[in-house]
Amino acid sequence: MNLGSLADIVTALTAIGALFAAIVGAKHAARLFAVEAKRDQNAAAREKQAQASRVFAWVAARMVDGEAAAYGAVVVNSSDQAIYDVMVRVVGANGVERTPIKLAFLPPGSFYLEESVKAFAWNYPSRLRSFDDEIRPLAKSKKRYIAGMWFRDSSNLNWTRDETGILVAQPV
Repeated sequence: MNLGSLADIVTALTAIGALFAAIVGAKHAARLFAVEAKRDQNAAAREKQAQASRVFAWVAARMVDGEAAAYGAVVVNSSDQAIYDVMVRVVGANGVERTPIKLAFLPPGSFYLEESVKAFAWNYPSRLRSFDDEIRPLAKSKKRYIAGMWFRDSSNLNWTRDETGILVAQPV
């Protein structure tokens, strides 16, 4: 039985080796592609929620002579674009949810809205830095808290924050 010349055998072994190297290379390239695709997905998710992650709220008191003169909420948009259709649910001292804060839009900045007995239940938002009085967060209060928050970002994506502050994108 003639197996061919030595040159034919070397050529066949080289071809088999090249095929094996191509298969190993393809598997390696597929793994690298999967890693890069995952990295791109993570970057896109971070970019998608970049503005939303910079929007939050907390309950606060306006302090006069060391005493709470009024209660309200601070709503913060630390992004560099406005947010829209803002609604913040606030639970008051009696454990009852107050009329929600509703804003058509919120420009960048930190705003204090004081509780009111008037029709809208909240005074107009004022820049936090415009107060001479201290606006103190009620960080230890179990009675007053933010029960939830909804808004639409400048990319027209809807977001919610629950009472623990967890941010979730809402389906469109």
